[in-house]
Amino acid sequence: MPRVILILCLLLTTFLQAQDATTYIKTISEEDSVTISGWRIKMAQNINPNPDSAFYYSRKIKEFTQQKKYGPGVIDADYLIGQCFKRLQQNDSAIVYFKQALALAKTIDYPIGAARAYNSLCRTYYLMGMMDESVAACEKAIETTEEYDDPNNMIFADSHTALATAYARQNKLDEAIKKLLVVDSVHKIEALRPDVIAAAYQNLGNIYLDLEDYDASETYYLRANNEFEKLGGNATYYLNTTHIYLGQVYMKKNQLSKADSLLTLSYNFFSAIKDERTVGEISTYLGQLKVKQKQLDKAEAFFNEGFSIHKRNNRTYEASLNALELAKLALDQGRTSKALGYLNEAETLNSSTRNSQVAQETYELFSRSYAQRNDYKKAFEYKNRATAIKDSLMDIQSSEKIREIEAIYQTESRDREIALLTSQNELVEEQKKNQRNVLLGGIALMGLAGLFLFFQYRNRMKTNKKLKELDKAKSTFFANISHEFRTPLTLIKGPVEDQLLSESLSKNDRKNLLIARANTQRLESLVEQLLALSKLESGNMSLKVQPGNLSNFIAAQAEAFSFSSKEKDLTMKVSLKNDDRSMDWFDRDAMEKVLFNLLGNAIKYTHEGGNVKIEGERDGDDFVFSVSNSGNYLSSGQKDKIFERFYQSDPQNPGTGIGLALTKELIELHKGSISVESSEKDGTKFNVQLPVVKMAFSPEEILSEELQKSDTADTILDESIAEQQLAIPEDAPILLIADDNTEIRNYVSSIFESTYQIQMATNGNEGLAIASETIPDIVISDVMMPQLDGFEFTEKLKENEITSHIPVVLLTAKSDDEDKLQGVHSGADAYVIKPFNAQLLKATVFNLLENRRKLQSRFAQEVVIRPKDIAISSADEQFLERLQKVMDEHLTNPEFSAELFSKEMGVSRMQLHRKLKAITGQSTSEFLRSQRLKLALSLLKENKATISEIGYTVGFNDPSYFTKCFKQEFGTSPSDYFAT
Repeated sequence: MPRVILILCLLLTTFLQAQDATTYIKTISEEDSVTISGWRIKMAQNINPNPDSAFYYSRKIKEFTQQKKYGPGVIDADYLIGQCFKRLQQNDSAIVYFKQALALAKTIDYPIGAARAYNSLCRTYYLMGMMDESVAACEKAIETTEEYDDPNNMIFADSHTALATAYARQNKLDEAIKKLLVVDSVHKIEALRPDVIAAAYQNLGNIYLDLEDYDASETYYLRANNEFEKLGGNATYYLNTTHIYLGQVYMKKNQLSKADSLLTLSYNFFSAIKDERTVGEISTYLGQLKVKQKQLDKAEAFFNEGFSIHKRNNRTYEASLNALELAKLALDQGRTSKALGYLNEAETLNSSTRNSQVAQETYELFSRSYAQRNDYKKAFEYKNRATAIKDSLMDIQSSEKIREIEAIYQTESRDREIALLTSQNELVEEQKKNQRNVLLGGIALMGLAGLFLFFQYRNRMKTNKKLKELDKAKSTFFANISHEFRTPLTLIKGPVEDQLLSESLSKNDRKNLLIARANTQRLESLVEQLLALSKLESGNMSLKVQPGNLSNFIAAQAEAFSFSSKEKDLTMKVSLKNDDRSMDWFDRDAMEKVLFNLLGNAIKYTHEGGNVKIEGERDGDDFVFSVSNSGNYLSSGQKDKIFERFYQSDPQNPGTGIGLALTKELIELHKGSISVESSEKDGTKFNVQLPVVKMAFSPEEILSEELQKSDTADTILDESIAEQQLAIPEDAPILLIADDNTEIRNYVSSIFESTYQIQMATNGNEGLAIASETIPDIVISDVMMPQLDGFEFTEKLKENEITSHIPVVLLTAKSDDEDKLQGVHSGADAYVIKPFNAQLLKATVFNLLENRRKLQSRFAQEVVIRPKDIAISSADEQFLERLQKVMDEHLTNPEFSAELFSKEMGVSRMQLHRKLKAITGQSTSEFLRSQRLKLALSLLKENKATISEIGYTVGFNDPSYFTKCFKQEFGTSPSDYFAT
């Protein structure tokens, strides 16, 4: 009740101040100013060690300034009184005074007072767990600093630090680090007050502490202390705040005695000055330390102390952390009911803060608790909730490092552009000066007109040359720095990939390594785009067009994004009017980059449940297509800048602004055009028009016929052209393509149709039937198919002894490690990610068949089939064991033919032929003859029978035919071999 009365009184005071606002003055005498300054210094000296004295001096300022009708002084006094209430953790009262100061500052138009009040409201709100209000207040503080000359950028910098703290408490680390880097950059330009920049360093240390980069965290905390030490006698309080953070770092590094010393020192200091909020925080860390030191009773006491303090002072975020620690302790001691009680408390407390890290840990501990109670259904539900939050946290934390790199890169880029513009302006000024001098000389003496023209021409040539050199230097810089990135990226990526293969990795280590790998891949993509831009600028990128079906090509690229669209629950529609007899001329590499950027952006900027549409058709000598989505609306200003380099329509979204600039330049290199339409109703649509006839390109831009053949362009030729192609040999390998997408089947078929016999299936069941009947040499299959998906299709192929030997290449857009692992477990021999490179796919198929041929060559040297040595799968082993058994029983029978052989094996003659051909490289008849001759060779070595007897023994009725076959097989007659 007293608190309510106080608040009402304060509100009444605010109202009366507003009514009497016109009577306030904004200046005061120098003598009065000195008096106020003295009280203010004493207030600052006492606020931490002796808050009551601070209250006394703050109220003296308030009384004095009210008597003098000095508006800025009254505002400053309310601000100081609010700080005193905040020091005593009476945050409700503090907010009333800050709002009172804000109201009067707005009334008398005193922006510096308003900015300071907004800043204080921001810091108080996040202590109370009111994060949305905190962020809004900080943003208003920063906005207000633009209305006046902020001395040394003090409030501007401090408000960025406060906003970073608010973001960090919401686990928005990417936003937090951006704000702190702004503070650091301001400090480098003009040194900030030590306590302001030190606070920024403390916050950076906190972020790296959350990211578990303890060395970086320690560096920033020590930098903070170096700044605090500049405060002299007032440094003790601030140094002890940093000691708390350093204690956590040393605890994480298992330097426990060092951590205990610092935390205990800070605990005693803040207990002595009765700073209850900070004591509560230190209690939490001391509790964690005591757990590590196996002093569980002391740990529980510290956790309970921190929990009580924070809950009593309405510090919901800190209270929830203590509740989690108490729950962990209870679980470790088998007290499940007590743990559940603390977890319910944590969940309730976090409902206002909405910290995703706290929510994830709470759900993890709920899962453990219910598992201890054998309630596995609830345990599973909470585990799924925790996993979902964890995935989103990984996205946030992986983007943070990239955002920092991008921020640095953008700064460097702007510096280069400024330097370039300065140099250009200097050149222009020099040119004007020369022109003016020559012009004056021409007026003075007309006879020197010729000389004037000469100098004019020479200076212009020099200027143009210098500008070209500058442009070339800029392009060379992009190319060089991009190439320089590749080496360290390779050295980062390799060890990371090696470490991920280790089975001994902890869960946390694997998470960090996955984040590192994702960031490496993104950097690789950025490097590739920068290289492409530098090639375009330097004129080193040229078209290499070749014939193909552009509709099929676009459809194949779109299919690669089907998995991404399904993950976001997007509806993707591909509507391409296809004329299978048409032949388009285009550069496949350029078009792949264009489609990757357009489709990637469409999916990235479309909200869940939206739609993406690809439409296209041939229009005379051009091909026109569009990519549209129901995502964000672009204003007219954004549409004008969307294709500019490094422009971002929404700075909050990840990206560099390179992709669309590169897309436009590639399309223009292709002699085409691109435009954008956008409306709030229909979303955004990119329209592309490209010439696709051969005559649109110069001879230098057309890929040579030899390279076209080697590249196996995805061309569907008309009948007159097809007739001129060489016929496929009858013994060409058989390739089975299984995919439910017609365009993908046609595209893959076009890659191999000149060298393979192609068979197609529209789903896994159909592919299984065709494979069992024809026994292809290799299979390329999609993963996501109806009836029977690619994984199941592969498993059934490998389980069937007739088809178990067939190499399988899985072709899919699912690139996660779990999907690749599932593909390996199903028996797949290779896993190619969409969008794929045609040459990579061809090389993969060739290598698998080449390995099969090498295996056949080895088998051909064996006298007797040995299943354990040559089986590829258990099904192969079973087949070879049956084969061995039939051979043992019937090999020496002269009447044992290929037909009887297939009957004994229980398969058709064709199936046996294809199976033996695949394993040994021999037909059924050749295999029988070869095995008989190898058996004869082993008998000759024993020297226990004549040549004729050996021939009859191994199944030859005619000794002369036996001799002929033996010589063909081994290069010498039996008698010569016998003689040796």
